[in-house]
This record gives sequence, structure tokens and C-alpha cells, in this order.
Amino acid sequence: MAASVSNEVLEAMGLRRLGQSETISARFHYLHVFEVRGFTVEELSLPIRSGRIDGRTYEIGVGASVNAVCRSLVRDDLADDEQEWQMEHKCTPPYVVVHLGPTKEYSFNGTHAKFEASMVHTYDGFSEARAELKAWGEGILPPLLTGLASSFALHDQPVKFLPTDRAFYGITEVGQTVLDTRLVFSGSGYSSSRLTPDQVADRLESANEIAVSVKQKVARFFNLALNEDDPLKRFLYFFLAVEIETHATFARIDHSDRLRAFIQPPSHATATTQSFFDGQSQKWTNLRDRFVWCVMCAWPHLTDDDVEQFKMLKAIRDEIAHGSLATPPHDAAASVEKLAARLQLGAL
Repeated sequence: MAASVSNEVLEAMGLRRLGQSETISARFHYLHVFEVRGFTVEELSLPIRSGRIDGRTYEIGVGASVNAVCRSLVRDDLADDEQEWQMEHKCTPPYVVVHLGPTKEYSFNGTHAKFEASMVHTYDGFSEARAELKAWGEGILPPLLTGLASSFALHDQPVKFLPTDRAFYGITEVGQTVLDTRLVFSGSGYSSSRLTPDQVADRLESANEIAVSVKQKVARFFNLALNEDDPLKRFLYFFLAVEIETHATFARIDHSDRLRAFIQPPSHATATTQSFFDGQSQKWTNLRDRFVWCVMCAWPHLTDDDVEQFKMLKAIRDEIAHGSLATPPHDAAASVEKLAARLQLGAL
């Protein structure tokens, strides 16, 4: 929640009250910075890629220098001193930066500002621009992060994208940068694999395809899991992503057609056999049967090992639901995360 700040505090911050004829208008941008854990790149900034989800556009950059990536995205640095920034945020390269914007033009609705040669400092005067970019991010980031986590997942380890920093700023018609300050009050080792630029480009392309096609409910729970530290919640959120994807995939399958592909109806009772086939799928209401059927009909990239892994994970989920297990085994969250990512890769 934004804090109410007195005129004295604003003036102590170096801001002055604007005259009636003074106006500020700008188009706003948002940069979301994520530290990557699970792979490394040597290049300071790889080529920028763009995408579109539900009518909203975004740009994404990857590299070993957050400033170099931001220069590629918006032709400006994120931090005055990148080494100090890394120490302050306790992060290490590489980074993924997502750029949202520009918005439509917004006019300042605050009272105080400070003007410098190429910079304008304001206080909480562009709430509508913040709201637009917040909605923009809520529409793009969950499916995009689901796509990134799924496409970059390696065979032996997940890849994590940890929220590290963000920047909200505007650009006026004459090129000045508007920094709108807002005071807000609110109550592990890992291993990495080196990726080449081509490998990163391929995975970013895959991530975009997943982000466009992933179901919003799946993306919401997948993203909740990615940002959850509690192992129980993390496990359950990822399992919900698997469960929702399974039911949705099952609903899309032409069950009679797939059954005919597996079993040839006898010529003396074709209609009876067809009617029998049509009724079978209605009896498959439990998650385990539906998952197996999806593997047989819609997920050719999954194997017997994946089915056994799912059965084990479902047994853990059932024990939690029945109250006989309070915390999942230490490797269960990683296993269900890997399975959830594999289901998204199969959706391409």
C-alpha cells in the first residue's frame, strides 16, 4: 500500500510543488529482472526477442550483464554501478530481463516534482500507468515464466528464474526520463550448465510458444510454485498444474477415434463396437486413468518412466490430502516440477 507523505517530507526529498501551468506527460515502461540459476552464458547480452500473449507485447533479453541487457532492450543502464547492484541484491549472472511498454501517454496527477537536465523526479503521480503495467505483467509474466522454466529445464536439474529487481519509469516527448517514487509498507547451492547463444535462442523460442499456448490456470499454479519456498505448497502447486493440464488434454482427445486406432472393430458388430467405445471414456473419471490415456494418445514424448513417476507423485499427493503425510519427501517437489515442465513441452 502506498504511504501518504506530507509536503514537508516531499520537500525534504528535493521535490517542489508544481505551479498550475506546469504539466508532465510520459509513456511508461516496466523492466522485470530475474537472476537465472541453472545455466550460464558468456555473452554480456544476447539478441533481444519479442513476443505477444493475449494481445500484449513484451521483449526479453538474456545475458551475463544486467546493464548490457537493458541497453539492448531500452538503450539505458539499469544500475549506475553494476557491481554494487549485484552486492545489494545478492545476485550473480546471468540475467533475464522482461520489458513491458510503452503505455499510452499519462499526465501527472501528483503535486511535487524535481526537474534535472534529462531527468524528472515525481512522487506517486502516475498511479494509472502503474495499474496498466501491473495488469500487463499479470497477463504476461505467469505464462512467460512457465514457458521459460519448461523450455530451459535440463534433464538432470530445473532452471530457476528468481525475481531480483524491477524498474518503473516514463519517457517524455522530449526524451526526459520520469522516475516516479513510491514508498510502500508491507507487513542454497545450485549447479549450472553452460549454454551457447544458439541454445539460448532455441529455448527462448520454445518459451514463447509455450507462453502463448499454456492455459491460464496452469500458468497461475506453475508460477505460484516457482515463487514458493515452502516445500509442501511448492509440491501442491506444481501437482495442480499437472492435474489441470491432464484434465484439459483428456477433454481434447477424440476418444472413439483413438480407441479404433488401438482396436479394430469386428465387421459383424461395427455399430455395437462403436457405441461401446463411445461410452468408455465417460467412465475414466480418475486422474490416474486420464493421465495414462493422455500419455497413450497425446503425449508421445512421455515414457513408462514418466507414468511411474506420476503414480508415485499422485500417491504422495493423496497421502497429503488424507492427512497421513505433512511434508512431501525432499525430492518430490523437484520431481513434480520436472513433470509439469515436460507436459508443457509436449503441448508444442
